[in-house]
Formats: sequence, C-alpha cells, structure tokens
Amino acid sequence: MTDVPGKDFREHPRLTAELKVTLNHARWVHPIEVVSKDISLGGIFVYTRYTRDLPSTMVLTITLPTGDDRWVTFDGEVMHGVPGVGVGIRFLTRSRHLDKLLKRIERGSPEAIAGL
Repeated sequence: MTDVPGKDFREHPRLTAELKVTLNHARWVHPIEVVSKDISLGGIFVYTRYTRDLPSTMVLTITLPTGDDRWVTFDGEVMHGVPGVGVGIRFLTRSRHLDKLLKRIERGSPEAIAGL
C-alpha cells in the first residue's frame, strides 16, 4: 500500500448518517444515548463527550430511521477516540439489516429508509 495524502484506505466506504445509537455495557447503570457521524459495514463513529475510560467492547443498539422504533443490535469494539468529540467502534457482529440500511442511506431516500 502506498501512502497517498488524503486518500482513505478503509476496507468499507463510510456513509454520513445521523442515527440514534445506544451504547451499553454490563458494568454501566445506564446506557449512553449518542448520535452517529458516519457508518459502514465495518463500524460506526458516534459523537460523545465520553471518550476516556470506555470499555474496549460494548453493545450498540442502532434505532432504524423508520419511524416505528425498529432497531438492530451489534457487539462492538472501540477502535479509536477523538477526545471530547467521539469514538470509532468496529462491529463485531453482522446483520442483514445493516446491509439494507447502508444501501438505503447510500441512495439518500428517506422513503427508501422507511421501507426497512
């Protein structure tokens, strides 16, 4: 791999998406409600001021933007943090719902997303 400034060499392309995400861990009394910046087949970046002392793994629940409170749950691993901004979390589990959601976000159609 060559080092090209500004080139993103990620395995999966990221799509900008503001999704409601709940982060949870067994040692927490309450889950943390956050919003995503972007998402891909490999993971998600969420905005949160809690970037220090997070557990290395957690459970993520993504509320699908369908208007009927449907959701999908993933196990995730914190890969990196931007202090005071947010964290990048790699998905440790896969779901057919994620594939559908990403295709609909890519099309940019709220009506298509509502059809999940």
